[in-house]
Amino acid sequence: MRKYYEKNIPNESRNTVYETAAHLCSGEEDNVYLYENNDCVSVGAGIYSEIIVTAEEIVIKRKSAGQSIKVSDLCRDLDNLFKSLEVDSWRAYGIANFGLARYIYGLDVGTETGELLHLIIPDREYRIDKETILLRALNEDDLKTMEKNISNVFLNGVREENVTFYNGKEVLIFDEEYYKNIVGLAVKEIENKEYQKVILSRKIPVHSRLDMLQTYMHGRHKNTPARSYFYSFPNLEVTGFSPETIAEVDASGTVYTFPLAGTRALTEDSKINKNLKKELLQDPKEIAEHAISVKLADEELEQVCVPGSVAVTEFMSVMERGTVQHLGSRLRGKLRAEYNPWHAFFKLFPAVTASGIPKKEAIEAIGRIEKDARDLYSGGVLTYDSNGTLDAALVLRSIFQNEEETWVRVGAGIVEMSNPERELAETREKISSIAGQLVEEQQRYIQLSV
Repeated sequence: MRKYYEKNIPNESRNTVYETAAHLCSGEEDNVYLYENNDCVSVGAGIYSEIIVTAEEIVIKRKSAGQSIKVSDLCRDLDNLFKSLEVDSWRAYGIANFGLARYIYGLDVGTETGELLHLIIPDREYRIDKETILLRALNEDDLKTMEKNISNVFLNGVREENVTFYNGKEVLIFDEEYYKNIVGLAVKEIENKEYQKVILSRKIPVHSRLDMLQTYMHGRHKNTPARSYFYSFPNLEVTGFSPETIAEVDASGTVYTFPLAGTRALTEDSKINKNLKKELLQDPKEIAEHAISVKLADEELEQVCVPGSVAVTEFMSVMERGTVQHLGSRLRGKLRAEYNPWHAFFKLFPAVTASGIPKKEAIEAIGRIEKDARDLYSGGVLTYDSNGTLDAALVLRSIFQNEEETWVRVGAGIVEMSNPERELAETREKISSIAGQLVEEQQRYIQLSV
């Protein structure tokens, strides 16, 4: 059994916890995985073990070997796999693509990626709060290198860099007619009782390579997320500011979920915001959309939790999230003894506020109506610990980049009372939280002597 060598040092940084974490990422040469959970940010670096899940198999890659397991019962397969890891006190950093939603509800993957889940156990970790930084490494010698990285951050602080922002105006207006058309189509299907609610989105290309870590820094300054993340995976970078969690499971087996539905803009004028908040709390369409989302979340928790343990602990509060304000509710339940955290996550996935009601019919409609695969959008970015703690953030307000392209995506919840123009306006309000924070990658030119 391998163990992480650990060392605690005082956090002497003058910066916020997330700023310190981001600068530690910049000092690492390997892939990094930053996840902000309330007042603590953890950063994994490197790859000790990589776990890739498809509908047919789970592939485990290690530096020295690899193996695959045929899927039989995915929740239990994952639970057994993680229990068999020969590493003590691990934390996995992972993503769940939207294709997992189709798998859970018995639909073929369609145009979605066949990679349902991708999780990584890192070589090294920093866990940062306001008081301390915990260093963890599978190789004791790496602790010295990590300390040097921290010393450099303490010494230099957050340096102001001259950056160039991508023109976010084209992000706000891309494919407007297409979006209004698909909203109109969905309203007709809802009127025909094919489903009650569906979240429809549009993919928006960014015609420039981005510095994703700088984009995280600038975006985080402008947002008030439930969770934030910067994951640099071997084949994908994602930076995001999640407005809500899909599932939170603590070490005692208590499950939480936090649906947000119902939206109005959040401006720099407090008087306007107050009026918009009042409007939001009195709008029949927004209240109905929120209520049916909470009802479904309650029904899903009842299926995996101890009878009588499910409760709504907060109902229809107004949550400020960057450039918008949402109606938000919080639910809690106690996981049954025969289930593990993956059962809770799979039951709540995809978030009702990013798919629709009923979920299977909404997921089918999304695959049929939207012209682009969602991939990670409206899926989850998560951490999973050896003690059973699982925390999964809903992937919205996010930026994606791979070797071929850079893009963002935005959507809105469609119900029978939806108006295409209003839903389009709502998507603009949401995407404004990141559209002006996209930092272009600095080009380096070499001048040749002649």
